[in-house]
Amino acid sequence: MSSIDQEKFIEDVIRIIDRWSFEQCAYCENGTLVSIDGMLDFKCSKCGRPMNPVEYLGQISKIVFNYREKSSEL
Repeated sequence: MSSIDQEKFIEDVIRIIDRWSFEQCAYCENGTLVSIDGMLDFKCSKCGRPMNPVEYLGQISKIVFNYREKSSEL
């Protein structure tokens, strides 16, 4: 695994964590969250997907899975 792949992996994970921290959509660039159901649930104002911690963890797990697949191919 090259250092470029490792750097990309780290950048992708940090990007999702930053979006989670700043309450932005895990899928969209510049997607902000709006509250639904009395501030308990949120959805993206851009794509309309519901956002909760499971969505962010799912995106992180996809990044980790892809990284592992690439590293096992070598």
